[in-house]
Amino acid sequence: MEERCIFLADPWKTFTDQDSVIELKPEELEYEMLTIPPKVTGQIQPLDVLCFRMYKGCFKKSDFVFLHDLPVPGHHRDVILRLHSLLYQQFQSPRFENLIAEAWHKWGYTDERFMYVNPAKFMFDKLKGSCLHENCGDIVLLVCGWCKARLCFHHFYDAHYFCTIYLP
Repeated sequence: MEERCIFLADPWKTFTDQDSVIELKPEELEYEMLTIPPKVTGQIQPLDVLCFRMYKGCFKKSDFVFLHDLPVPGHHRDVILRLHSLLYQQFQSPRFENLIAEAWHKWGYTDERFMYVNPAKFMFDKLKGSCLHENCGDIVLLVCGWCKARLCFHHFYDAHYFCTIYLP
């Protein structure tokens, strides 16, 4: 950062806590803190508009655990964190790379449009058939954003962790 900056904070109390900001900022940095008015964050922050909305929509698919009575404690912190980690990794696929750029365009911050693949549609639409793994008859949870493999919950959650084999 430069010697001076503007710190634009979400109105959530944790983000506007001056003591926390002072504790974490470099000593030589001068800043002015402005707070976004309550209830407008989703209207002015590009990632809230497109990316986070899609991410939240995808994460809600983790209800699959409860709907299909899987032997996974879906309410445990480590399970929730692992699901977030897996989903975040899916969003890192080159297939979805234009999503952030299009979010900036959608809110008028850039003129250039970007064609993007909707992660929720790609991963959760057209889930016919069974899991790709041999001798697995379980129903498909999602299509991997990286390699396009159709995976059941077990093979996604336990065995397919952090796929990075990209198949266009």
